[in-house]
Amino acid sequence: MKNKISKAVFQAAKFLLILLFTYTGISKLSGHKQFAAQLSMQTHLAPISLFLSWFLPLVELLTVLFILFKPTLITGLLMAAFLMTAFTMYVAGMLLFKNSLPCSCGGVIAQMSWKEHLTFNLFFMCLSWTAFIYHFKQRTKTH
Repeated sequence: MKNKISKAVFQAAKFLLILLFTYTGISKLSGHKQFAAQLSMQTHLAPISLFLSWFLPLVELLTVLFILFKPTLITGLLMAAFLMTAFTMYVAGMLLFKNSLPCSCGGVIAQMSWKEHLTFNLFFMCLSWTAFIYHFKQRTKTH
């Protein structure tokens, strides 16, 4: 029973991560001009804002592709965990130091307050690390 619940949580985590990164990646690319402008307004990111404006959504979509296919699943889950950790640290930094800056996230997520965004990111960060650890443990059991 416990294994069935763990597997169901893992499948739900994969689905949610795919949904999140597909949505944010496409949203950032479809509103690329605005996304790049928001990044350039952030002093510490301004020098690399053009690079990041293409790199981040492409990495998000690559993460989705890696999660979708079994041979690359572990890499995709690790990418998701690292991305969510980085994004969470960034939002926490904004809350601590510069909460008046615009959010450079995509779509509906950009409408969240910084505190809501931090909670959202913490949830997805924990979800992604949980999925990665679960899959890693399952993989090592079978090898």
